[in-house]
Parts: sequence; C-alpha cells; structure tokens
Amino acid sequence: VILIKAQILELVFPVTASLKIALNAHSSLKIIFSSLPNIIYTGCAKCGLELETDENKIYKQCFSCLPFTMKKKYYRPALMTIVDGIYKVCVHVGSKLIEKILLNISPDWLNRVIDVTYDLVAADLLHALLAGSGAPCVLKVQSLFVLDENSYPLQQDFSLLDFYPDDMKHGSHALL
Repeated sequence: VILIKAQILELVFPVTASLKIALNAHSSLKIIFSSLPNIIYTGCAKCGLELETDENKIYKQCFSCLPFTMKKKYYRPALMTIVDGIYKVCVHVGSKLIEKILLNISPDWLNRVIDVTYDLVAADLLHALLAGSGAPCVLKVQSLFVLDENSYPLQQDFSLLDFYPDDMKHGSHALL
C-alpha cells in the first residue's frame, strides 16, 4: 500500500461488455453531464450485484441474498488512469470511492435540485478532476503483483483504497 501524488488522466466506466464510457480532459462538461445516468446502476442493497429488469421493467431479485429484497443505486466501478509525472498506471476504483471522489454525492441524489442539480455538481467535479491543468490528488493505492519463478511480473493489479482531493499541506504525515 502506497500514497502517491498523481494527476487523474481518465476514468473508464464499463457499462456493458461492449460499451464503455471514457471520460478525460477532452470530455466537455456537457458530455460528462449526459454520461452520468449511464455510470449508475440499480443493485442489491446487501451485496451490490447489478439487478436486471424483466420485459415489464421490474427488477429481478438477487437470489443469493433472498429473503433480503431491497435495492439501491450505485456508481459503476471504474478504471482510473493516473500519472505521477513519470509513470502512467491504471487503477481499479470501486463504487464507494467513486462516490467519495464526487464529494459523497449519492447516486440517488443526482436528480435532486438545490440551486442546481446534484448531477450538474457531480459533472463539474469530474470535469475539474480530469482537466489537463487539474491539480494532482493524493491517492492511496494497493498493488498486487503475480510473479513467475524468475520474479517476472505476470500480472499487475492496482486498486484505489482512498482519495484525497487537495495537496494535503496540512497533515500529509498523519496518513502515513
């Protein structure tokens, strides 16, 4: 587990096996805003499994969690490409951390209105994070390497454990 100061280059949300939403510095605010409904899904409130709908648009039940039948909206997990000036790495980001990156705006709130809608705030946050001139963030990343008998990496996986949006001048030592 390491802390790294890096800039976010891209977020890729797999929607289906053939459809992926890629958001980066070239994505306009309008594109990000229109993509938000596709980066959320309805899932089992207990395990988070995405629930399918039948021909009448009624959600099917999660059989592994029966008799629990509640449903909840989630952000789709994403693949985040980050760069620290030298190295470029792809990091897996879970649903909870996508919500944290969006200042804990719940997917259920995206259509609620304050003076503007939360989805506009979320789109603006993503746009600012992905902007080419965006400030680096501090990311807590866990790495997993699978090596062969000669210590050659066969597989490298990185997962985001936590996200700190500012440069943390006031207490970066507290995280270590």
